[in-house]
Amino acid sequence: MEDSGAILYQISCLKEMLDQVNEEIESNIQVTREIESEMVKCTEFEAALTTRESLLTKSLYISHFEIDGLLSVIADSRNSLKFLEEELSCLTTKRDEMLKRIEHK
Repeated sequence: MEDSGAILYQISCLKEMLDQVNEEIESNIQVTREIESEMVKCTEFEAALTTRESLLTKSLYISHFEIDGLLSVIADSRNSLKFLEEELSCLTTKRDEMLKRIEHK
């Protein structure tokens, strides 16, 4: 009888140990699920950041293109201004010469 009591006690101890192992396994599974959930969130966040980076890069290239265009317009405007100033100077000189000729007549 003592043997069967000892066996039952050992079985009870083994069951408690098994229950503890199962609890640890369940706990580890829960931690694993939480980690996987965080990984999914990180992946989604990374994808959103990649999309944002792509949009910002596109915006940067568009801005560079616009700046290059504006610089070209500025250069053309300066050339045009220089040409018009020269034309105005020539016309002023011609006018002055014409006025002098008219005065001398």
